[in-house]
Amino acid sequence: MPLHVQITLSHWGMPTADLGALESFPQRQLRTTMDVACPAWLDFIHGGLQFQAVHHLFPRVPRHNLRRLQVLVREFCAETGIEYKILGFVDGNKEVLGRLGELSRQVEILVQCQ
Repeated sequence: MPLHVQITLSHWGMPTADLGALESFPQRQLRTTMDVACPAWLDFIHGGLQFQAVHHLFPRVPRHNLRRLQVLVREFCAETGIEYKILGFVDGNKEVLGRLGELSRQVEILVQCQ
């Protein structure tokens, strides 16, 4: 159960539109995924999935190094002005529910246009 929630938080709460060639690889990965803040002692429960954005940037880094790599990603984002979303469990779920609500409104519009 925790892994399912973690995957949902990391992927479904963020936009996935294709912005084309003007968006760099780091920009796209950080815009379409988010990390979930949790204490280090919970890392074994999440299995590294709480560092989904970092993992998307560096997929070959072993999960036990992702927490340390997250510090470097934060610094990179601060220097370049790229947004890096890290939310807690409750706020992450709010983000997912908001995104699902947004998608349901889009479906309603599509149905009305048919």
